[in-house]
Amino acid sequence: MSTIEPTPVAAQSESYACPKCGGKMNFDAAQSMLLCPFCGYTMPVPQTQQQVTIAEHDLESALKDTSGKALGYGTQLKSIKCQSCGAVLNVEPNITSTKCSFCGSNQVLEQQVDPNLYRPESVVPFAVDDIRAHNLFRDWLSRGLFTPNNLKREGGGQKLRGVYLPFWTFDAHAESDWRAESGDHYYETEWVSVTRDGKTVREQRQVQKTRWYWTSGHHAGDYDDVLVYATRSIPTNILQKIYPYDTRQLQPYQPQYLSGWSAESYQIPLAEAWPLGRDIIYLHERSACDGEVPGDTHRNLNVSTQLSDLTFKHVLLPVWVASYRYRDKTFRFMINGQSGRVEGEKPISWIKVTIAVILAIVVIGLAIYLFSQMESAQSGELLLWQEYAMLQLQAPSLPLLM
Repeated sequence: MSTIEPTPVAAQSESYACPKCGGKMNFDAAQSMLLCPFCGYTMPVPQTQQQVTIAEHDLESALKDTSGKALGYGTQLKSIKCQSCGAVLNVEPNITSTKCSFCGSNQVLEQQVDPNLYRPESVVPFAVDDIRAHNLFRDWLSRGLFTPNNLKREGGGQKLRGVYLPFWTFDAHAESDWRAESGDHYYETEWVSVTRDGKTVREQRQVQKTRWYWTSGHHAGDYDDVLVYATRSIPTNILQKIYPYDTRQLQPYQPQYLSGWSAESYQIPLAEAWPLGRDIIYLHERSACDGEVPGDTHRNLNVSTQLSDLTFKHVLLPVWVASYRYRDKTFRFMINGQSGRVEGEKPISWIKVTIAVILAIVVIGLAIYLFSQMESAQSGELLLWQEYAMLQLQAPSLPLLM
């Protein structure tokens, strides 16, 4: 892991002209290449020798001093801030008007790109293009037991927007000491008083008991690319549901990956993101230590964790986002731009819910009725046999019932 901070680089304008026709090339998610929309020419995203590997940077040094960070996006962008949800979206200079990719609001204002932001270290390029994204979204709309029948027709025409969201990743080595009370189960026979047919009787039963004793141990773990979101613009409960991202597919950052796409500036700075990442590591360590405690059960687990070799990087991950309206309500959804996983909010058809409840009541009522009929039949058969037995005692010559 490198502990050298990246060298500051000034943002500069990049040209992605097609070698054949001179048209502006965009990054094509379906082919993972630069594509000219005018003549169809494709070419791979160029990589320089310095960008063959993805650098990790010393976390403790960065938290103390940010003067050595690489700045900007390395290409000319303009910044659009949403006045509704607060998102700051970086788009290409030629875009003159836009809606907020996160909430759909038209209340957006142009502002200067913050030149003091960390340059992204790496990026997972879009692998889901707009055609596949729309198909995934429409298929998702049509699924669900209580989804309104007309949801796909009314909400499926929403325009999706592909955006690179900002994340921080953290690496660490963890050493944890744990101590807990382990418990071994054993059983003892006890006499208890119970009521049987209106009478109190004494019965034996096996009672589980636990023998407690203190245990301790040690666990070591290495953590790579612990992911922490750096956005406040979207519901994080939806964002985390489209995880995971395969960070093994991270590519060294090149501004060409943003050609034809937009990227959000991070809103959660490194100093605020690290405690979130640290808590994730602590939870994983506690879970690992929990699995090492011997015995049938345990309690009072205490874990003390020390972290070392702390590094970080700033990455961009692809997401398709949008909001759609149904019956005057707004619902939000997202698609993982790498895997195609879709998550979001859906309206509920209360007509379907009501029908389902009525059907459930009918089924339960029918089951109760059939069960009572069976009990009545069994009771009648038992009564018939009892009457026959009494008659047999009075007149032994009666024929047997079949």
